[in-house]
Amino acid sequence: MARVTILGAGDMGTALATPLAANGHDVRLWGTHLDREIVGLLQGGGPHPRLKTPLPAGVRVFADGEAGAALAGAEIAVVAVTSSAVRSVIAPLASRLAGVGTLLTVAKGFERGPDGQVLLLPDVLRRHHTGPVVAVGGPSKANEVAAGQPTAVVFAGEDAAAVARCRDAFATESYHVESSADPVGVEVAAAMKNAYAVALGVADGLERRTGRPHHNLKAALFPRAVAEMGALAAALGGQATTVAGLAGAGDLQVTITSGRNRLLGERIGGGEAAAAAAAALAGGGTTIEGYAAAAFGHELATAAVASGRAAPGTFPVLDALHAVLYRAAPPEETLWAAVRGTGVPALAAVPARGMAGDGSTPAAGSRRAVNAGPA
Repeated sequence: MARVTILGAGDMGTALATPLAANGHDVRLWGTHLDREIVGLLQGGGPHPRLKTPLPAGVRVFADGEAGAALAGAEIAVVAVTSSAVRSVIAPLASRLAGVGTLLTVAKGFERGPDGQVLLLPDVLRRHHTGPVVAVGGPSKANEVAAGQPTAVVFAGEDAAAVARCRDAFATESYHVESSADPVGVEVAAAMKNAYAVALGVADGLERRTGRPHHNLKAALFPRAVAEMGALAAALGGQATTVAGLAGAGDLQVTITSGRNRLLGERIGGGEAAAAAAAALAGGGTTIEGYAAAAFGHELATAAVASGRAAPGTFPVLDALHAVLYRAAPPEETLWAAVRGTGVPALAAVPARGMAGDGSTPAAGSRRAVNAGPA
């Protein structure tokens, strides 16, 4: 039996208590300061307010001021907060994490380092923890994980023994875990599928606005999105083949069926301005990780092309999405041009807004909601 501490009492963090408890582990769920209402409900024996299910028997719940007790003796700590909050949550816990053997992250996205470099989240975690870091990817809706429904994911890391320990801790009859030695590929896919889900969500919004299905456009964008994620992973030192599996194609498929990133695309396709739609969702406490990921990913892709690590014209859908989100490009015309390979249509001089690449925070990168939940 292992002691596992989950950092973040949001949807996914809480859901992961299900497979861990099924395997008989000592499971501890720690909530951030924004989780106080959830923690109170769970400590009182009530269900999680969004998952609508109670915690498995034996799971101990800790409030934000009890991090030391929650992490004491933990062999694995699960980072289950949103990408924009990873640094602010983990940095103050660095001394308490020193005794933890392995960090496993279900957070998906990028972070800007103090030197201005765009970092994958495992790289951010390594600045605060010297032990192995394992990244999780794949199609995983929190409500289904919490209910014990069939779910297949991939655990990836450079330390094969750490990956195996985490796999053994989590894997059950209904929670299947594959192993990978390509954390870069898994993390790039996990972050960028949120961005591409926004693009594919535009097709749903076009249907709502016009009354006519746009299934053909959505289906045409899907394989191009997977190919571009693979190309970006390869340019950053990962493997394109990783993206063709659970971490990329699989996760993108489940993300475009529902969720906040698809919702942003739907609102844009329905006629709302991208910045206004993102700001409205952020104002309601909804973190749209794909909005920031599109800017970070575009910055990385542009650098990859400039350095020769990727050929010109490798990222037409990402170029189009970036133009829609940050340069007020018309969504249908721009995304269709990406499918046809004709490039982003000429735009009037529109100043870019809230780009993650210019040191500002994208409107939807709100730090109000810090728990990793369904995409």
